[in-house]
Amino acid sequence: MSTIDFTETYYIDRRGSYSRKWDGEHLKFSRTDLLPLWVADMDFMPPQCIQDAICNYVKANPLGYTMTNPNYIEAVISWYTRRHHCNLQEEWLTSAPNVITGIMWCIGAFTKPNDAIAVLTPVYGAFDTSASDAQRQIIAIPMKRSKDNRYTVDYEAFETAITKHDVKLFIHCNPHNPVGHVWTEDEMNQLFSICERHGVLIISDEIHQDLITGPIAFMPALAVSNGAYADNILSMSSLSKSFNMASLHHAEVIIPNEKLRSQYNAFKGLVYHTDSDVIAETAITAAYTHPEAEAWLTDVLAVIRENYEYLCRELCTALPQIRISPMDGTYLAWIDFGAYVKAEDMHDLFENQCRIAPSFGEWFGGENYATFVRLNLATSLENIKTATHNIIKYVHP
Repeated sequence: MSTIDFTETYYIDRRGSYSRKWDGEHLKFSRTDLLPLWVADMDFMPPQCIQDAICNYVKANPLGYTMTNPNYIEAVISWYTRRHHCNLQEEWLTSAPNVITGIMWCIGAFTKPNDAIAVLTPVYGAFDTSASDAQRQIIAIPMKRSKDNRYTVDYEAFETAITKHDVKLFIHCNPHNPVGHVWTEDEMNQLFSICERHGVLIISDEIHQDLITGPIAFMPALAVSNGAYADNILSMSSLSKSFNMASLHHAEVIIPNEKLRSQYNAFKGLVYHTDSDVIAETAITAAYTHPEAEAWLTDVLAVIRENYEYLCRELCTALPQIRISPMDGTYLAWIDFGAYVKAEDMHDLFENQCRIAPSFGEWFGGENYATFVRLNLATSLENIKTATHNIIKYVHP
């Protein structure tokens, strides 16, 4: 399907639907008449096969107490094998209502108050919030930015921070939100070996694993070096990004180590008592097994890539000193306006002049990123054209 046909078929005007992104601008911004490119969900309906699977289940079954459907388990294992060349075992699978809740439960299960948790910044702000809400120290280790705007790790600084602060847990983000980096096996080998040497558990948030838009193939943390670090990894993912189903509360938590898995499930049992979410399992099974869903994913990635290339082409032509990170994964553009805009002017520029609601850079690691924005490209090209035109109009070289 062409990008035009896909947009005509699946794009939907979400205003008035209680969409957090479209109807919740008052939660973060000074006005409510902005083009919202902040919350990381899509403006596209999910594949028809997923819609049909949900409707058919509801028509045919009461929504009573259920057990996990083995078809769902088989679908998850098959998807990881086919798409990511990662072989899972059924007993490794547990769950959480969403990835951030899973991260918070891991923090509760495997660390104590005042323990140190490491992240590589800039990074999704909920990691910091999860740690601080749990009364843990967050150790922010800045990544290095190269001349071509790619982010890399200073491994010496990473290990120094790990040892200096006696870090207990490292939250790894792959693909990385917000910079769009897809980690190579060599990069993860270096990070994970440092963690292994110093007894640091690894949470790998892989929620954007299916959204690969560049030349680097996604590799699950569990597959690095043929699974050499799997006993030290708590991996998490969800279809909330891949197929735009964030309101279905379900995430896979994959823990190969039996002792760690039992510890996680014991903590989970203290805070959460429920049976399987049959609607989420039904949707996931359809997404992971139906050819239409896989074709939809291919098509939406083409739309996202087209939007990114348009944005880069137009902004870099009009504003040659702008710095846009390569978006190898996710549907999120990470852009530095520091050559043109002062940090203290960013909110006024975007909200009152460009009339755009972005995710502002300081949400991902503080004032060091105050001249950055993250823009959500999982929308129509028309919306991206409007945003790009407004930026060019009001950001002056």
